[in-house]
Amino acid sequence: MRHTLRLPENAERALALGSVLMMAALALACNLPGLASETAQPEPITGGGTPPPTPEQGPPVEATVIALGGVEGTIRPLLGVNAGPVGIRERDTDITAGYQAVGVNSVRTHDYYGPLDMATMYPDQSASPDDPASYDFEVSDEVFRAIIAGGFEPYFRLGDSWSNASDFPPADPRHPTEPDHWVRAAVEVVRHYNDPALWGGSYVRRVEIWNEPDGRFWDASMEEFFDLFARTAFALKAEFPDLQVGGPGWTPAGYLAPRGQENVIAFLEYMSERDVPLDFLSWHVYSDDPDVSAEAAAFYRQLLDRYGYTETESHLSEWNTELGGGNAPALPTPIRAVYVTAIWINLQKEAVDAAHFYRGDMMFGPEGEGNQIASVFALWHEMSGYPERLSVTLDGEGEGVLYVLAGQNAEGATALLIANPTDEVHLWRVALPGGQPLEGHAISVREVTPEQSEAVEQEVEGPLIGIGPMSTQLVIVSP
Repeated sequence: MRHTLRLPENAERALALGSVLMMAALALACNLPGLASETAQPEPITGGGTPPPTPEQGPPVEATVIALGGVEGTIRPLLGVNAGPVGIRERDTDITAGYQAVGVNSVRTHDYYGPLDMATMYPDQSASPDDPASYDFEVSDEVFRAIIAGGFEPYFRLGDSWSNASDFPPADPRHPTEPDHWVRAAVEVVRHYNDPALWGGSYVRRVEIWNEPDGRFWDASMEEFFDLFARTAFALKAEFPDLQVGGPGWTPAGYLAPRGQENVIAFLEYMSERDVPLDFLSWHVYSDDPDVSAEAAAFYRQLLDRYGYTETESHLSEWNTELGGGNAPALPTPIRAVYVTAIWINLQKEAVDAAHFYRGDMMFGPEGEGNQIASVFALWHEMSGYPERLSVTLDGEGEGVLYVLAGQNAEGATALLIANPTDEVHLWRVALPGGQPLEGHAISVREVTPEQSEAVEQEVEGPLIGIGPMSTQLVIVSP
């Protein structure tokens, strides 16, 4: 079912008063002390059984039952980002420590606006790709070195950024002017960045050919792109048989628009007819509706299977909420955190093998301080430590509204990741698999709200728990 989620009509009210609303609702539902007078200080968010209503109280707020079932899949560490952890300008902050703290595991080498672009590394396509003097790796090496030094796997994009900085060669025209040379140069670039003598190991496992050929990153015909892609894939596989080769990073229109779907279908027809190796198909989604990413994932998986690529992985190599002016998300960061969490939860329920959030540096401020998105990203990382995905059924007011992911680890502990992308408080309680009683289990709750950039530990007293407006929770139930 599609959940059409919108920003509250009065976003400022949701941001400024969200925690107050939550406390008031919990007080009504749970008869919490400390909120009866105007001068009383708010108590920590607590759980507890809902007492029978009194005439003064009215009916209690209905709690949503989150019923957990058996294992039905695997929770994957979809913790990649685009760009970072360093930039190309002196004012760019090194956010390696921030990436490590929140659990980033992979960096897609896209949109550095110069470094690691083919236009920078191989600036003159008339030059011989067999001559080492034809390449300029100096600045690109600095960025690549920061990626592997931080312990992040490079997801190597072969292509160009949209608009390079003024001191880097422009990608103009967008398509290669000497495709034969470009293909051979692509092989040499990969050889350079997988040379153990230079880097102490071979760190490039996946190479993504191009980025958004159905958008502004390609200015020739689709047939010319298909030919370039096929030739590059064959050349890379011939030289590096163990390398995973894929692409091309379709725009959101690849799923959302009829013309875009035609391009994807034509691409797969072309590749399958010529037995082009395709280890993964990559695509992009930017939407405020968390269900769009899930629908797109199903669409691409079905097409891959239809054209015989049943073992080909599906990669979401760029994703975020909808972009506004200046290529920045339209939703404010404090509220966007819950939307991207809902998307991440949905991705876990579909056949998505890798995902890279756009961009990693959007999670941090100018001094490297993390915002709400960094905090929920850290919760995703922790959730990945409970890899056995459990079935989840919601019964109550939260059904069709809350997004919930549940998993368990080898020690028998259970984790729930809950996103509430509404402007209302929702009360909930969990029902463990097989009717296990909650007695004897320890429950911890951490919550990221629009008002606080860090996850805050909440006090739990009893089975009833509240999640605030536009908030994300990670719940751990330990035996």
